[in-house]
Amino acid sequence: MNNLRLYQKSTGSFYTPEPLARLLAQEVLACLPGNTDWKQLRILDPAAGEGGLLLPFARELARRRQLQEPTTSGQDLLQDILTHQLFAADICAQALEKIPLPATHCYIGNALDATGEKSVLDEAFGTSFDIILANPPYIGQKGHAPLFRSLQNHPLWIHLLKPQGLAGFITPPYFTTAAGAKRLRQTLRENTSFLRLIDFENQHLFQQADPHTLLSVFQKGESGAKCLVGREDTVSISQENLFYGPDQFLQTRASSNHQCLLTNMAKAPVNLGQIAHISNGLMTGCDKAFILTTAEKNALALSSKERTKLRPFFKNSDISAYVPTTQARLWLIDFFYPNDRELDIKTYPHLLAHLAQFKEKLLARKQNNNGIDKQLAQGKFWFGSVRRKMNFEGEKLVLAHRAKTVSAAYSNAPWYASSDVYFITDPQPPYTLWSILGLLNSAPYLTWLRTNGKRKGELLELYSAPLKQLPVPRLTTDQQTHLDTLTKTIYRAIQSNKQAEANLLQQQLDAFVESLF
Repeated sequence: MNNLRLYQKSTGSFYTPEPLARLLAQEVLACLPGNTDWKQLRILDPAAGEGGLLLPFARELARRRQLQEPTTSGQDLLQDILTHQLFAADICAQALEKIPLPATHCYIGNALDATGEKSVLDEAFGTSFDIILANPPYIGQKGHAPLFRSLQNHPLWIHLLKPQGLAGFITPPYFTTAAGAKRLRQTLRENTSFLRLIDFENQHLFQQADPHTLLSVFQKGESGAKCLVGREDTVSISQENLFYGPDQFLQTRASSNHQCLLTNMAKAPVNLGQIAHISNGLMTGCDKAFILTTAEKNALALSSKERTKLRPFFKNSDISAYVPTTQARLWLIDFFYPNDRELDIKTYPHLLAHLAQFKEKLLARKQNNNGIDKQLAQGKFWFGSVRRKMNFEGEKLVLAHRAKTVSAAYSNAPWYASSDVYFITDPQPPYTLWSILGLLNSAPYLTWLRTNGKRKGELLELYSAPLKQLPVPRLTTDQQTHLDTLTKTIYRAIQSNKQAEANLLQQQLDAFVESLF
């Protein structure tokens, strides 16, 4: 079982469960016009495997054809569909042999291959299709750069569709907000119209795969139809509102109860990236070397001069809404280039001896940030890799880069952290860090991020792009004052362990922020 799991993960190959395949067939066929001639449809699965999508689709199509051809038996209709209407491609010949299709309707090979501006499927089948179905192999971009580079200029399967043809895909939802998929989303927006989106969120549909599944149906060309989003509490969203933000994120989750709020938030005149600076924390290149526990710090018997190069260091788990942990349990050795290029390292003997334990690993680093590669080439191993250009000791907001909910916290004391923490600083008037803190911790912003933000399962991914794109309302002087005062009052209540009071104030804040939109 472990070997199967490793193979599937390395190739991105997970076979579609029957109920999901049947649902995809129903959703695709429901998007066809009522006057469709079912027997004229041509259907392709370019990553067919053993027919996990095609065969349930054939059975559903046979049922619909029988409504038009009541005198023909269901078995005869199914055989006709298998003989004339279905086409399949797969890299595995043994898999294709299990689908009862004519040899001329099967292509053995990689459907992503291309010759010039045409895919290999153009030459294999010489026809365009009414419907393309796919649960394609899905491999993450990280660690697969050569594979992604080789595919960048290949033609997309969209061109195999007839005008107004439909595509039904089963994929993870990650491409809807991934930074590396911006070009794909732009292409889809310019060439297709989404008609159906179902994000199954944390339902575990695939036994061996991560529980993140998206069903999507889109049509080639423009359509005046709205996209139906959701499984049970569905919402119809116009094509122009389906994509949002400068990175063209695709909205896959919506609630009828929240749609009005989300629509108004999308019309906000500015976003967070325009009114404040957003940056992640430090990269040391080797946390084990540069970050000490309190016990390790005490064991080093540091001189008073050496202690001046230690900074209180925190983890993302030290962040809770409004008020972060302020008692440090970790300490950062603050040797960073180019800030400390004139440093006489010999005057810090105990810290140097500690770092020397990791000399081989530190010298093996490949980073060239700020010219540190040249320092490493000279044997100067004691510099941390990257020193962010921000004041970790000044006024700031901190957020964990991945969390179940938004928990922004305020600090005006030294508070250092790794790159898994994001910092918000330097707000532009009339906005203040207090007003931004109140907005971020409010219910409307949690709704926005759960619906429109970047997620991995239940976790929100609060990286730079999703944070920068958060909508921000214009505020009158009175609104600004009220928001600041309310946020500060909640902050002080939590500081004083008056959680019941803070909860009541939070309800007021949520209602006030909603009223701003």
